[in-house]
Amino acid sequence: MQWWPFGQGYFANVDVDEMVPEARQVKLSSIFGTEDIEVRELPFSDQYPTGPFEMLGNKQFLFITKCGEVYFTKINESSEIEITKHANPLTKPGLDEREESKGDDYDGLVYCKELAGVKDSLLLGNTLYVAYTTWDHEANGARLAVSAFELDQDNAELTFRKDIFVTYPAIKEPFLGHQVGGKMVLGMDDDTMFLSVGDFSKPDGVQDPATALGKMIKINLRDASAEIYASGLRSPSGGLYFDRDHHELWETEHGPKGGDEINLIKQGKNYGWPLVSYGTLYEREGMGNYYGNKYNSHEKFEKPAFVFNPSIGVGAIAKYPKTGKNEYWEGGFFVAGMAANNLLYMRKEGERLVYAEPVLNDYRIRALKIDKNGRFFMKTDNDQFLWMEK
Repeated sequence: MQWWPFGQGYFANVDVDEMVPEARQVKLSSIFGTEDIEVRELPFSDQYPTGPFEMLGNKQFLFITKCGEVYFTKINESSEIEITKHANPLTKPGLDEREESKGDDYDGLVYCKELAGVKDSLLLGNTLYVAYTTWDHEANGARLAVSAFELDQDNAELTFRKDIFVTYPAIKEPFLGHQVGGKMVLGMDDDTMFLSVGDFSKPDGVQDPATALGKMIKINLRDASAEIYASGLRSPSGGLYFDRDHHELWETEHGPKGGDEINLIKQGKNYGWPLVSYGTLYEREGMGNYYGNKYNSHEKFEKPAFVFNPSIGVGAIAKYPKTGKNEYWEGGFFVAGMAANNLLYMRKEGERLVYAEPVLNDYRIRALKIDKNGRFFMKTDNDQFLWMEK
């Protein structure tokens, strides 16, 4: 008898061909109603922290792994996810293919070492923007970059078009790859992008206006010009959402111990890191000079709209649209708690978030999208894809 890996555990079997993932359905359950959610295993494996996905229509999806592998997929008639094409990994002209084939963390387009890698994607028409860590060989350090790729959906291909933005300065090792930020969202029009940049676990640079560390960057996609929009961020690696109805930019941020935040980002405002936080330091901290003398306060800085204590590993955020299906959810946010393995519904009142209701448990949700019909699509760190059929 042999033991074969499956999902998060192992089971015994001698015929690999008979290993068919079990179809599962769970409930997204709120005091304001329930919805059925389909759960399936992805037909490929991703590394932690996993990469993003895009919806291509007609039950077709594009997945990009942490290390830049590209998979075009669809939900078939059996409601299983199948790969329609394993496309070429993310690359750009000028990279030595022989070097890429070595698999070295420092070679190729995506710097994929430990917790670094592809952080987000954003599809606009036939242009796919991808945020990822890359290695600057001349400066001998890592940067967060955004590049534009042309999507050819008919032939299932991505082709590099141009670089859009790269953070400054290059960061020497060691740094924490899950604190680089890298979330993207369009603003009030399709020519404006916001990009979150974390502190790379180098907090001393956050309050320095000469660095991109700990900043919200506003990018003009027409000419790739960029400016610092807000500052004082620690690890805005969870989620970013722009509410065009109210002209509001919402950001979720991993704080120190007990300091996870949801922020309403306003132009020119400073959110205080590393000078203030409602949390305290992890015992493992020490990759820079953390101040902490005014912790458990946000005095003299912009205060968060909501704080989680204890931290939940706050993740992706999406607004529930006006669909007529559930008036109680309309205008509120759904927010992933990755460390808590749950999904929360959060009631919004003006510029405040007033409560958080767990509506789905036991799933570490890395990426979340809600379409205009109120259907949920979610990718987990455990190679699962969750979606709502109706």
